[in-house]
Amino acid sequence: MIRTHTFCGRKYHISVGAMDGITDQEDDDQSWLFILRSLNTKAGMETAIHEALHACNWKATEDDVALTSKDIARFLWRLGYRKEE
Repeated sequence: MIRTHTFCGRKYHISVGAMDGITDQEDDDQSWLFILRSLNTKAGMETAIHEALHACNWKATEDDVALTSKDIARFLWRLGYRKEE
């Protein structure tokens, strides 16, 4: 499992759990991306994409991020992308 990832030049610490997700930028350069859903599900994939979109573009509205992440997750799922065990 990855522990960090850089989005648009900013390093995020990654934490994966069991419910939903949140992305946070703190003033001290400690940025976090929490994915609190199982990554073995389509909903988990959508949450991961949703939070990554927030990390890439803080100016995007929640509605835009939600719609885009849902569309991308559905597309990738239909192509057969799944998390490996």
